[in-house]
Amino acid sequence: MSKYNKTKGATFETDVLKWLRKMGVLAERLTKAGSKDEGDMVAIVASKTYILELKNRQTLSLPAFWREAEVEALNYATARGLGEVPLHYVVVKRRNSSIEKAWVIQDLAQWLKERQ
Repeated sequence: MSKYNKTKGATFETDVLKWLRKMGVLAERLTKAGSKDEGDMVAIVASKTYILELKNRQTLSLPAFWREAEVEALNYATARGLGEVPLHYVVVKRRNSSIEKAWVIQDLAQWLKERQ
């Protein structure tokens, strides 16, 4: 990944973090750990932990983004000895739109689990 793309990604992460905090969400960026990455950000909403994988890419690759989010949420749970993998999402920058217009991606099974 080029330096420009890393900068774009880091800027998006910072912008999302600031927006979430402005909305009253407890959120922190997670440290990069190579193959043991635990996601880009953790957010706590109504006492529930969510792992966010953020993407600011011109080309969308949702299956790859989702696999990454699943693996990293599992890494997060494993590193903390959690019995259950936290709900996790891919947050994708929407071109020419403000942060609150970013897309949030999850699979149907997780969507239903969150609502039960």
